[in-house]
Amino acid sequence: MKSIITLLVLSLFALGHSQTLTGKLENPLQNMPEMDIVLWPLGLDNAVTIGKLTANGTLEFNFPEKEAFQSANAEKQMVADDFKYALRFNCIGQDEPEYPNVMATNISPISLWYKERFVGVLFPVTDEALMHWLEDEAYNNPVEGTFYDMVYVAEATTFKTECATTLQFSEETVNASYDYQLELEAGLNFIAYTIEDIHKMNSKVTSNKPSKVVVKNVQAEDGIKWIAKYF
Repeated sequence: MKSIITLLVLSLFALGHSQTLTGKLENPLQNMPEMDIVLWPLGLDNAVTIGKLTANGTLEFNFPEKEAFQSANAEKQMVADDFKYALRFNCIGQDEPEYPNVMATNISPISLWYKERFVGVLFPVTDEALMHWLEDEAYNNPVEGTFYDMVYVAEATTFKTECATTLQFSEETVNASYDYQLELEAGLNFIAYTIEDIHKMNSKVTSNKPSKVVVKNVQAEDGIKWIAKYF
C-alpha cells in the first residue's frame, strides 16, 4: 500500500512540475516589496502574470492556463510562428529535422512588475557570465553552462532529435550540433539550454559561439541562479 501511495504522489508531482516552480533571488533589494512576475507576449494587449517575487526574495511561479495568452480583441493577439522559430538554436535550411507542426513562440524577458510598471528583468542561469552573454551575444563570450527560457506552444508536442548545422561569420565557419529532448505541454513551458562546447572565434570578428547545445525540459530547480537586473 505504501508503494502505491508513493507512486501516486510522484505521479501528481510529475503532472504539475512543469507548471509550477520556486527559486531564490541571488540579489534581492534591501526592503524589497512583493512584486509580480510577468511576461508580455508580442502582440498581446496586456501582460500575463506567471508568479510573484516575495519580500524575502523567494520566486513563486504558477503558470496560467493557455487561455491567459489569448485576447478577446481580434486585433491584439499574441504573435506566434512555426515551432522551429521559437527555439534559440535550430538547423533551419541545413540538415533540417522535421519540426513539429505547431504554432509557438519564445516569450522574453521574464519581467518584474510593481505599481503598474516594469521594475526589472530576471535571468535564470547557472553562471552569471551567461547573463552578460544573453544581454549582448555579439560582444560577450558564453561559458559552458545552462540558461533557461519560456516557450509557449499552442498544442502539446514532443520533439526529440539531433541536428547539425554550419554558421558563417565573415571568413570563419562554426560547426554546431543541437540535441533536443523536449516534451511540451499546451501553453507555457520552462526549458533549459545547456551549452556543452564552445567554438573560439577571432575576437576581432565576433564573440565565441556555442557549438554543442542540449535543449530539454527543466527536470529540477537545483543549480538555477535567479539574477535580477533592476531598472
